[in-house]
Amino acid sequence: MSKTWFALLLLLLSSSSLNLGCASRRPAEIRPLSSAELEQFFSRAQDERRFWLTKYESDQGPVFSGAHRLHSEKFAHVPFESRRNLPVPMIAVRLRLPQEFPALIDTSARSSWIEFGLGREMGMIPIGPPSYRQYAAHVNDPIPGYLSVASRLIIDTLHVDTALIYVKAAHGPLTLLTREENELSAPIILGAEFIRAFHFVQIDYPNRTVLFSTTTPYKTDGDRLLASVPMRDYHGSIAVEGFFDGQGTPFLLDSLGDFAVSSAFDPGATVQQIMIGNLVMRNVAHTNSAETGLGFPDVPRIGRQVLSRYIVTFDGKNRLVHFERP
Repeated sequence: MSKTWFALLLLLLSSSSLNLGCASRRPAEIRPLSSAELEQFFSRAQDERRFWLTKYESDQGPVFSGAHRLHSEKFAHVPFESRRNLPVPMIAVRLRLPQEFPALIDTSARSSWIEFGLGREMGMIPIGPPSYRQYAAHVNDPIPGYLSVASRLIIDTLHVDTALIYVKAAHGPLTLLTREENELSAPIILGAEFIRAFHFVQIDYPNRTVLFSTTTPYKTDGDRLLASVPMRDYHGSIAVEGFFDGQGTPFLLDSLGDFAVSSAFDPGATVQQIMIGNLVMRNVAHTNSAETGLGFPDVPRIGRQVLSRYIVTFDGKNRLVHFERP
């Protein structure tokens, strides 16, 4: 690793650490990596072309084709691992070892994340030089992660090769990424980029299961279908267009948010009406976004208290989100 590249890494790390003093929500057990630890981590870095990845520039920064490689005609149908009365899509995944780890599916997260300790144990390989740093803007996390490769991520018997995951540049849990809820404690977050790699991912909240399909398209059930709407990209998060008390707006779909609807608007304790395609919801409990402390506060979020009523399918092949009744 060149001295110039590592000097740049130290500069980036020090600049991010300057923000930590004002991050009063950061628990004491979270400790940013030291320069020596960062140097040791990047001593294993490899150029993305070693993994048959091709980099392209976009408005949101570099993107890589060839990531999250899937085998054709494969499925995984797995149960929620969260406790029974908690409607959270937490599933079991494996990396290079037989041991399973809990992973949260966060549709509002642009990318996937892993704790530093587990990433190091699982042999995650950072990409570089140059390094690719990202902040989790959807939760205002002041500690960045560095893009790395997991040679394989396994859900039941479904294999995802060359999975791209950001390794958190700190010791300790993914506290802000898991919304500072002990019940959501998990060392891995699977974000929107991961979800979009599949033909479809279906979160069946009422039956507490998640279905992944690699190449088989999704066919909606006309008797259960409530709405099919275009899947939008809002700074990497999964969003849909709709109406908030008659006002057109994008909505972030937040599979981890412990609220019905959160926004910076001021409708009072409830929103009279929310419309997403043909799906109409009335008198929806409202939380002011200032209370959630999440990123993108000016865009309303639909949280798990609403999503848990439905079967929600993220149809990556057709760029649609389907809402169906149980």
